[in-house]
Amino acid sequence: MSGNLPVSLRPRPSRAVPAIICGLVLLAAGVVLVWAAVARLTMGVWPPFFTAVSDWLATLNWNSPGSWTAGVVLTVIGLVLLLAALVPGKFHALPLRLDPIREVSGDSRAVMSRRAVARLAAATCEHIDGVSTASATASDKEVHVSVHTPLHDTADLQHWVTDGVRSRLQASGLDPVPNITVSIRPGR
Repeated sequence: MSGNLPVSLRPRPSRAVPAIICGLVLLAAGVVLVWAAVARLTMGVWPPFFTAVSDWLATLNWNSPGSWTAGVVLTVIGLVLLLAALVPGKFHALPLRLDPIREVSGDSRAVMSRRAVARLAAATCEHIDGVSTASATASDKEVHVSVHTPLHDTADLQHWVTDGVRSRLQASGLDPVPNITVSIRPGR
């Protein structure tokens, strides 16, 4: 069912850190270029580091293997950055089943993030007798619950946790409900 969700319900992963880094690098390059242009206009010559770079580039053999390698590496880096900006991220949410509402016309859809599913599963476990702490992780097809208990006999507890989490996820409207696995760490 996740393939039928509209694009607006498929959020892209946050790319804030790479965007900030690229923005700061471009800002620094812009500041340097403006400073060099102002220096050129006021003093009549380019700053020494501009002429040093152009003099060094003029001495290079552009057909050498080192130049070709550097060109290929920079091209690959540019393509990777371009693809990172254009390719959407993986879908990280599970679809919810919504009951039709008379007041709402049209097609309504909702999703729950994998983090929310994991938190719901862990919170459900902590209300089950015999569970001291619980944590959970969720993927598109599976929820794994890790439970700590002071009990030594954990066979019944595993069934209680599995059934409790499954019924809570069904009640929340997940469609389909992911497979639930439970690992229990008994107390000492």
